[in-house]
Amino acid sequence: MPDTTEEKAAKGFMTIIKKLSFLLCLPVILLLSCAEENPEVFVDELPLPDPFQLSLNLDLVSYQSLQFEKNVILEDVGLKGVIVVKRAENDYAAFERTCPYEPEKECSVISMNAGQQYLECECGNSFYNLSGYPTNSPSPRKLREYYTSLSGRNLYIDNTIVRSENR
Repeated sequence: MPDTTEEKAAKGFMTIIKKLSFLLCLPVILLLSCAEENPEVFVDELPLPDPFQLSLNLDLVSYQSLQFEKNVILEDVGLKGVIVVKRAENDYAAFERTCPYEPEKECSVISMNAGQQYLECECGNSFYNLSGYPTNSPSPRKLREYYTSLSGRNLYIDNTIVRSENR
């Protein structure tokens, strides 16, 4: 039985409503899908350190702990020092030792855990993977990472801050 004029008009009206609702919802869906998962992870609110440039000869006894313990602490640079971490063969990272979660606390200092699997704040409440990102942690921020480059057996570090989006 063919549709009546009223049924055709109602179907046409519903088709138009569906198309309009799709067109109205599309911009909202696109805006929501473009939002970053956690934009605060990338915000670095620590003060800037005094400028520094270092060259670590990895063959020297003082830096051999990078080969066996996977980290070395440099006390005289950065805000509360810098921890240099060996992530893999020929892959090193240098992080500010000031924990970005409650940095004003005296205990807010980053060190490598005993199992050498992650970095932790000495206050005992913040944990970071070896790329500096918070894991199981109240901290919403990544550790400040300083620029490193390896040339032969020399590891160069300076106070240039590596932005997360550049990694």
